[in-house]
Amino acid sequence: MECAQRRDIRGLTAIALISLAGLAGCSGPEGIVWPISGDGASDFPLSSTFGPRVRTEDQIYDFHRGIDIAAEVDSDVYAIAAGRVVQIQENTSAGGMLVQLEHPGPYYSNYIHLLDVDVDIGDEVDAGEDIGDSGRASNGFAHLHLEIRKPGDTKNDCVHPLSVLPYEDTGAPSLTIDKVNIENPNAPIVTVTASVPARELDLKSVTIATYEAPPGLVLDDQMPLSEKTFDVDDWNRTYTELDSDALIDTPNLDGIRVSPQKYNATMGTFSMELTFSKLVGPGSTGLRVKATATDVRGNAFEVTSP
Repeated sequence: MECAQRRDIRGLTAIALISLAGLAGCSGPEGIVWPISGDGASDFPLSSTFGPRVRTEDQIYDFHRGIDIAAEVDSDVYAIAAGRVVQIQENTSAGGMLVQLEHPGPYYSNYIHLLDVDVDIGDEVDAGEDIGDSGRASNGFAHLHLEIRKPGDTKNDCVHPLSVLPYEDTGAPSLTIDKVNIENPNAPIVTVTASVPARELDLKSVTIATYEAPPGLVLDDQMPLSEKTFDVDDWNRTYTELDSDALIDTPNLDGIRVSPQKYNATMGTFSMELTFSKLVGPGSTGLRVKATATDVRGNAFEVTSP
């Protein structure tokens, strides 16, 4: 194949559309509090978000099933909602103790790396009630790991905790189309970058759709040739094996490669590069791409190639 047949669309002048599912602001179910503040004031900045990440201590990629809240050892930990204590573990493999609460719905909240626990199995607790004290993970990092699981209480039931917790939502994630590789025009490869502010960290999904359409045509009424979605909750439900994390801790699955930015609590934004293959192209130069990023509140940002 001649080099001239390898074609990339770079530096795209995009047509962008922001669609807000509701007014920006503090949102979430009533009666929910954060586990360190004990009220509606969020515990941002988080030290690690839900979903794909690069671990700080060893630079290894993995899928993180909760959020990490940096907290001094022996900080009070509060129940995020009214519920019942259904599980206590004295020594977890991740370090420290665990408390699990069952809430109406049902859904479950897990509090991990606790130094000690102030409740017993069967206790009924209210939102904001003290359930224990924060401690350290096995790597020595002082923080609280919080998980939300629904509808069940296994690992593949974990969902993004910000779908439950209240926080100041300023709108949709940002998204750029970085590269469209049409070396094979029947099977394009699309790379995008999605970003969210550090005080939100609420990225939920990114969708890529391909079209055969001339430049400038509005794609809303057109049928896509193909469509693929990365969704953090679905990724966990689909690829988590209860006896092993090996599959989900692979960054390239079913034609989607996720490359999260190494993140820490001092950074202003969190970004993730995603490369989508196994897409269908028109077999000609008439390829158009639409990319959409959505947060846990349903706010969406859409960008299309020219």
